Amino acid sequence: MPDDLPPQALTANLAVHPSPMVPGIPSFVFSVPKGWVIDEAPAALCVVRHPEADATGFWVNALLSHSKVARTVDFEAAAKATWASQKTSTPSARDNGERLVRFGSRVVYTRGVELDAPDGRPLAQLQAMFFAPVTEAGKVVDFFQIVGTCPRDEALNDNVKAFMHIVASFRFV
Repeated sequence: MPDDLPPQALTANLAVHPSPMVPGIPSFVFSVPKGWVIDEAPAALCVVRHPEADATGFWVNALLSHSKVARTVDFEAAAKATWASQKTSTPSARDNGERLVRFGSRVVYTRGVELDAPDGRPLAQLQAMFFAPVTEAGKVVDFFQIVGTCPRDEALNDNVKAFMHIVASFRFV
């Protein structure tokens, strides 16, 4: 860039994030299960996990992720797309039941999944998907997923309760 441009010329076409031109992710809160910690993870807003790995080195965790999807996407389309992606990346995945759950005015699509990790370890997942509220016209909507993963033999213990605790407590602010 030429050094002789006035500051107005350099800043006239700036895109700022977040702003009305480049919206950020909607603000939210959720409750972390007692004894669990929040950490970073690739391709996630955050991961909520046990503070220590188990004896085999596995971290029981709930991964929170976000994407923007077309406003035309509904729960059925989101469920089909996420399941197709799961089956592509993890062919051993088996659907263990799905349903819509209401937490106040927020509707959440949930799915139970059994799968094998790449090392063959049997895992269970609770997948929860939901959309942020929409107040104006637009082309996209914010789509959130919380995927809790634990060893399959621990799926019916306190881990599922903790995963549901995170999902149920999630609120947009």
